[in-house]
This record gives sequence, C-alpha cells and structure tokens, in this order.
Amino acid sequence: MEEYLSERQQVEQLKAWVKENAAWAIGGLVIGFALLFGVKQWNAYTERKAQGGADQYQSMLQALSRNDTAGADKIDKTLHDEFGRTPYGDLADLAYVRFDVEGGRLEAAATRLQSVLTSTRDPELAVVARMRLARVQASLGKYDDALKTLGDNKGPAFDDLRGDVLFQKGDRAAAVTAWNAVLALPEQRGVDRQIIELKINAAGGTVQASAQGGTP
Repeated sequence: MEEYLSERQQVEQLKAWVKENAAWAIGGLVIGFALLFGVKQWNAYTERKAQGGADQYQSMLQALSRNDTAGADKIDKTLHDEFGRTPYGDLADLAYVRFDVEGGRLEAAATRLQSVLTSTRDPELAVVARMRLARVQASLGKYDDALKTLGDNKGPAFDDLRGDVLFQKGDRAAAVTAWNAVLALPEQRGVDRQIIELKINAAGGTVQASAQGGTP
C-alpha cells in the first residue's frame, strides 16, 4: 500500500511539473525544431541579403558612371541601412571615394574614407581605407595627418607609402629610410623593388648594403 501511494505521489508530482513547465518545455521543443530546420532558411536569407546588396552596389556604380549623385546617394543610404551586415556599404563608399577623387573633391573623399576606417568590420577593407586616406591627405598637403593615419603599421606597402609621404613633405632622409626598410624585408609583396630603388636614387639616397643583397 505504501509503495502504491509512493508511485501515485510520483505520478501526481510529474503531472504538476508538466502543468507548471508546459510552456517552457514546448518552447524548448520549438527552439530545437527552429535550430534544426531554420539553418537552411537562415542560409537562404543571408544569400538573398548578399545578392540584394550586390544588386544595389551595381546600381550605385551605374549611377556614378552617369554622374547621378542623387541616385547614388540614395542607393548608398539603402546599402548602409538595409545591408549593413554585408560589405557592400563599405565597398560603395570606396567606389564613391574614387568618384570624388577623380572629380577633385578630395575633402569629401577624405571624410568618406575616415568614416569607412571607423565603422568597417572588415580588417582588410580597413587597411585599404587607411592607405587611401593617407594618400588623399598627402594630396591635400596634410602630410602630418597622412603620417598619423599610417601610424606604426609596418609592411612593404605601408613603408613604401610612408616614404612617399615623407618625400612629398620634403624630408628626403626619412623617406629614404622608409624605402630602405621596404627593401630590407624578406619579401616585398605589393611593391616593385626596382621602383623603390629608383625612388631612393631620385631622393639622393643610397640603397643600404643590407637591402642590396636582394638585388638581382
């Protein structure tokens, strides 16, 4: 009899638990099914989103090619508002920068590049924006700003550009040092060694012995 009461109590306790936790249990099942069957839907959604961003980006390029700045501005805003998690907003800004530079609107280009550098989630795009911003700032005669933008970043492309900015600033010795730093690296990806050597010679400098070892 006691065993029967014990089992009956267990059943009642189970019923009570189910009653109290039914919503939670059903919710858990729903979440489980969503996780199981929602992956394909999520992938499809992200693909549609990416394609939509690509289409808008192409439309913006076409607008810029027609000098339709009003249309390009509208599409640019759409890309940032609706496709912010895709890289197309940043790519659109970089395309707009080229349009501005070709039109001589360097201040506008610098402002847009600064925005990309601050907001982008893509480290590679950040590097592109940083280097282009430094070039634009140097073209504006803001050499110290350009050097500040380059910062302490090292590598063939950074050191080469740093040398260019220093040369434009009039500091030939520092420019030669920067260019020799490029030649001293084991690899000079993204730069032309012969052009670097020509820059050094044009600046009245000398290719350092440590860098000459890689000269064919």
